Amino acid sequence: MPLCAWYCAVRLDFAAGLAKSLGRESSDRLNHWNFAYVIGVFSIALKSLEWAFARKPLRRYEPPTEGQQTPVERGLSIPNVLLDALDLVCGQRGIGWSWSDKPFPGASPRSKSIPSILAKMLFKLVLFDICHYLVQYLRPSLDQPAGDTLFDPTLSLLPRCRRAVFLSLCGGVVVYTTVDAMYHAATLVGRIVLRQQAWQWPPLSNRPWTSTSVTEFWSFRWHQFFRHVFVVYGSRPGGALLGRPGALAGGFAVSAVMHDLGMWGLGRGTEFRTAGGFFLLMGVGSVLELGFKKLTGRRVCGIWGWAWTMAWTVGWGSLMIDAWARRGMIACDFFPNGLRPGKRLVDAVISLL
Repeated sequence: MPLCAWYCAVRLDFAAGLAKSLGRESSDRLNHWNFAYVIGVFSIALKSLEWAFARKPLRRYEPPTEGQQTPVERGLSIPNVLLDALDLVCGQRGIGWSWSDKPFPGASPRSKSIPSILAKMLFKLVLFDICHYLVQYLRPSLDQPAGDTLFDPTLSLLPRCRRAVFLSLCGGVVVYTTVDAMYHAATLVGRIVLRQQAWQWPPLSNRPWTSTSVTEFWSFRWHQFFRHVFVVYGSRPGGALLGRPGALAGGFAVSAVMHDLGMWGLGRGTEFRTAGGFFLLMGVGSVLELGFKKLTGRRVCGIWGWAWTMAWTVGWGSLMIDAWARRGMIACDFFPNGLRPGKRLVDAVISLL
């Protein structure tokens, strides 16, 4: 299974096939699909490799009832087996599965009604397009498949860095809203079509902009989509060798490799120094916070912790966003040209001003 998945990732040009089906002559503006495809297949390959060496068979549990103490295995009917196989491949957090440390997440106070989920999805799609278009508007050369750097050489040093940091912040919002909007869409399918319960779709992110430490940002406020594979292949072996610092560094190292392979999916090679280096530096930031706590007896928190977290993540994030920009990812068509709500809003505000 891992070798089959990886063979599909390296041999199949997903964007080219999509461009052909849409009647496009070039797939240059659809390469973001290859980026996501490679990362997704890499995750499937890693999970499959882990399951190949599992000590016990994987079990799918029925939703717990009130007062139930022991999980009850789901029946093996043909529909259940087919749906469970799909869930096993696509699911990332193991909800309802024996391989997860927390197969039944607790109830969340955040609203989970179908209308609220739909409203959140639409809002994040609009916010995504606003930030994406702002980057294209402020740096038009990025809206070309050939790509360009965030750092405008025609500006002096301080304005150049200031502009790059703002564009990187917009890029970070694009990533956040993309992942959350896709999750909301999947939630609607699961809740409406598959008739799943609300607890099976807990919130994916937890307001990452409120993080008061780098560790808090990546531990539970940013999306935890790939947390399991990072723990299995990075944190556990790293922790066994070097303790807590090794666990932090190991988890971020696997993340660095995964995202660098996504860069390779754009068709212009990898760039571990910047794309992967960003995640390695996030590990460095977490280790520095661990050292600060051991030295002072206090953890990083509060307003100064928030300022440190934003500076470290957004500052170094400019390296990763710049790597994407230089490979033409900013020029990708996430929306059809006639269906860009964010672009229309930004253009309307600009015309008023």
